[in-house]
Amino acid sequence: MPARKWYIFFRFRQDKLNLVKEKNEIVMKTLLIPVDFSSTSDNAVDFAIEWSKAYGYERIILLKTFYDTVFDHIVVSAEYAPVSPHYMARERQEATAQMDNLSQHIITQTNKRVQVVSMVSEAPLLRAILEVIRDESPEMIVLGSDSFKYSSGSFIAGNLIPIAKASPVRVLIVPAAYSYQPVENILVPCDYKTLDSLHKLQNLQIPPQWDDSKLLVLNVDAKERYLNPDEQLKEAEQHVHERLRDYKHEICYSSDKNIINGILSYTEKHKIQLIISLPGKHSFLYYLTHKSISDAICRNAREPVMILK
Repeated sequence: MPARKWYIFFRFRQDKLNLVKEKNEIVMKTLLIPVDFSSTSDNAVDFAIEWSKAYGYERIILLKTFYDTVFDHIVVSAEYAPVSPHYMARERQEATAQMDNLSQHIITQTNKRVQVVSMVSEAPLLRAILEVIRDESPEMIVLGSDSFKYSSGSFIAGNLIPIAKASPVRVLIVPAAYSYQPVENILVPCDYKTLDSLHKLQNLQIPPQWDDSKLLVLNVDAKERYLNPDEQLKEAEQHVHERLRDYKHEICYSSDKNIINGILSYTEKHKIQLIISLPGKHSFLYYLTHKSISDAICRNAREPVMILK
């Protein structure tokens, strides 16, 4: 079977450019945003614009996949008539125009300071994303997520978990209708059984903009051992302080019997602008992947969630 073709379009300061790959090319600080033109996806783009301005990103890659299944070529009718090639061609032309408009929107909102690369692929979504990561080395993926109050029917939102699990780079999940806010309080849910995963925060390379931000390390302890801490708990707390000695931080507790409810209830009572999910089987992501996506992410997540790798 022949390899699927890539159709790539580039825009930088409103001029179309050819991509030149050089071995010694300087790597630009890049965000990757898979898009599907839903309101949730568009909101993720607007969030990414503000994020890129705040944290000095130089390039944004927009990715749209046209992967077709056998059912995409069939009209749902009594005759199951094949979809006209002209219809599919027109669909691609319209999507290309939308990508162009989205690129222009980013260029305008960033005052032409960010290079925008539009990529259109016929590969399945996950494979297309992994190929872009391999070839373009983005620092992070930004994904839009529907909420329990609103669903845009976003294809991207419906594939959050597979993307987050497979991605070799960190992922930022942006809830629908959430507008960018300066990061002052960062919630770090942490199971004391996997405290070693805290070293991933060092790999995050906390930006200077977070110098005054506080890391709130939250442990959900249904047994409320924190009320009368034993030596083991004290050692765990000391380990947290040692790991995060270079950062402004605080240890917090929840007595909720459910991990997810404990975490998200905490965000309702405190002003949180970002949740960081540590890797490992006791991470926030682990619990999300072992619960219903609609219940764990779409219904509950009200703040952006950054999943570290």
